[in-house]
Amino acid sequence: MSKAVVYTGADFDNDSDDSDVDNVGEWADDEDVADVTVADGVTEIKEYAFENCKGLTNLSFLRGSAVKIVGREAFCGSGVNSLLGVEGVRKVGPSAFHGCRDLRTIEGLDCEEMGWGCFAFCTLLSSMKGWPASMTVIPYGTFWGCTGMTTVGCDISHVTSIGVHVDGQCNAFYNCTSLLPPSLSKKNADPAAVLAHLKRKAFLETPAGAAELAVERENAARAAEFKVEYAARTAKLEIENAARAAELEVENAARAAELETENAARAAEDSLLAELDAEDAAKKEGKKKKKKKKKNASGKKGAQQAEPVDWRTDFQRYVQSDMMRGVDERKRQRNLEEAARIMAAHEQKIAALPPSPSLDPAPPTPPAPPDALAETMEDIEAQIAALGLPPDFDPAPAPAAPHPAAPDAFMEALLGTAAPLPPPQQSLVERVRSLHLVVCGAEMPAGMGMAAAVALVEEGLLGGVLEGGVLERVGELEKSLYG
Repeated sequence: MSKAVVYTGADFDNDSDDSDVDNVGEWADDEDVADVTVADGVTEIKEYAFENCKGLTNLSFLRGSAVKIVGREAFCGSGVNSLLGVEGVRKVGPSAFHGCRDLRTIEGLDCEEMGWGCFAFCTLLSSMKGWPASMTVIPYGTFWGCTGMTTVGCDISHVTSIGVHVDGQCNAFYNCTSLLPPSLSKKNADPAAVLAHLKRKAFLETPAGAAELAVERENAARAAEFKVEYAARTAKLEIENAARAAELEVENAARAAELETENAARAAEDSLLAELDAEDAAKKEGKKKKKKKKKNASGKKGAQQAEPVDWRTDFQRYVQSDMMRGVDERKRQRNLEEAARIMAAHEQKIAALPPSPSLDPAPPTPPAPPDALAETMEDIEAQIAALGLPPDFDPAPAPAAPHPAAPDAFMEALLGTAAPLPPPQQSLVERVRSLHLVVCGAEMPAGMGMAAAVALVEEGLLGGVLEGGVLERVGELEKSLYG
């Protein structure tokens, strides 16, 4: 049965054997107390005054009173469900409302000092709404075990720290599992991290925070979409890259096979060239050894007996040399044309002369008139003078002693090697024939003119080496050698 009482602030001595509490109010543990009137002049609700008074549901009786202090565990375990009426209270003792399981809000509290564990195990307390603006520190154990607390519900930007127990453990929000994540609802959680989380949560509960949270959630959703899109795009690129890699591998394999074939062919070609080079080197070495052997043999024979030199072989080697093959073709042709022209002129003038027994047999030519003959001889002498021949040069000189067959400077200068010199007593035609026989290795064909014969000799063997025609060179050499 509910009853009304008057609180006078007097101490009550509890001498019962089953109680370890001294000086408690006379209504402690009285579940019938439902209405309280505070006597005039009372400024403090003493310790344990209304402890476990389950019938006491509100504190409206404190409104208008002079009460400034609520003592330790003054309403601990009571049925109080609201703090409306305590606006004038400035100090709340430790565990003053500990275990008030019907307490749903702390609005109305405007104290300046608060003890530890003030609202511990108030399991229906859903928020901190009403936290005093003058309280910058949340004492340890204040909301211990408040499992129903889900929001901060007020601005706590002025709060600077969370109290820590003397053993170094922070339990201000211990086991507030609906308000904090598991890592922060532990007994020894970092107080700074707990406070930062609470302030962030309080901000997100404001309109600005809600808008920011919406943006964050939108960004998170977009990030998730981007992540899915990126994963799909990455998978697609991986497939394309794998296909491209396979194509490149096939191309590289084909190219490698092609290069291998080319290298094999090139290696075979190089091997063949090496074999040919080796064969050529062997041939050259053999020729060199033969030549050296022949030279040594020739040197030994020359030391015992000087043998005649085969000038035809040397001349043929000279003709086949690089110097002969490198002669300017235009110079050679020019020399041939000049020799042919001079020989043709000489043949005409010789044909106009009386027949000579030393020349080739030819049909008798009627004697030319004296004037014509003299004119022709003058022309011949002019041509001879142009050639540099001596004035007394005669195409058919008188017989003379045979010329020695030893090598002569004349043939050396003419042919580039030592060779027997044709006898100087021969006529011009006979000399040309002798040169044709010596150089060409055959008799001059019957009916061939001197110009053609000289052209054959110069074209076939001399190759235009001489600056002038053969006849001019012959004349100069004869003049220098025989006067």
